[in-house]
Amino acid sequence: MRCGCISLGAVSCDECKRNIAYPERYLVINEGGKVTRLCLDCCKDKEMVSYTEDNGAKTVTFFPQKS
Repeated sequence: MRCGCISLGAVSCDECKRNIAYPERYLVINEGGKVTRLCLDCCKDKEMVSYTEDNGAKTVTFFPQKS
């Protein structure tokens, strides 16, 4: 399961170990009971984010686009 979240300031990235400051977005992945938290930069490096355009504004989404 993937869940896009907003940090409250007490979260760190499990990949790069960087503190994820409030109100930065991050991704939580729960696979078989193992929870992994990834900052937006690590998600971009792993190509786990995509961009959508809504009302002329470009936004980042953690959910893959259907082809």
